[in-house]
Amino acid sequence: MAALSLSAACLLVMVTLCQGAPTALQQGTAYYNFYDELAQSICTAAAEGPSFVFAIRRDCRAGGPTCAEICTTRKDAMRGSVYNQGSTSECFDALHVYKRRPVLAPNPSGQTDVGEVGLATYRYFLSGCSADYCGPNYCCCLVR
Repeated sequence: MAALSLSAACLLVMVTLCQGAPTALQQGTAYYNFYDELAQSICTAAAEGPSFVFAIRRDCRAGGPTCAEICTTRKDAMRGSVYNQGSTSECFDALHVYKRRPVLAPNPSGQTDVGEVGLATYRYFLSGCSADYCGPNYCCCLVR
């Protein structure tokens, strides 16, 4: 019975961690922000050729900076995080990571929530780099 309670507690912790907002419970773990990690994974997978890849948050509002502007103005910060390697930066893609999506049940030993819709993203590709409307909320930037 105690093992079941521990498993239920672990499930609660995992679901809580995947909701996005950092909590005291997450301190000291490898988890940072689920949406940032998802965007970083997509940008890294979409990159072509050797480069340092960054998913940078963008305020999804009309009239805000474009991803091309963000990738250019954040060049020094990106280079600084990789020990000043590379010399140029550019935007190569843009994403919208949809938040507040349903949390699907974990399925370590069976197929739960089969056919249910969970996470959702939209890729703008290169055209998203110049978007000045509410659309992309992450910019895929690279440094070479």
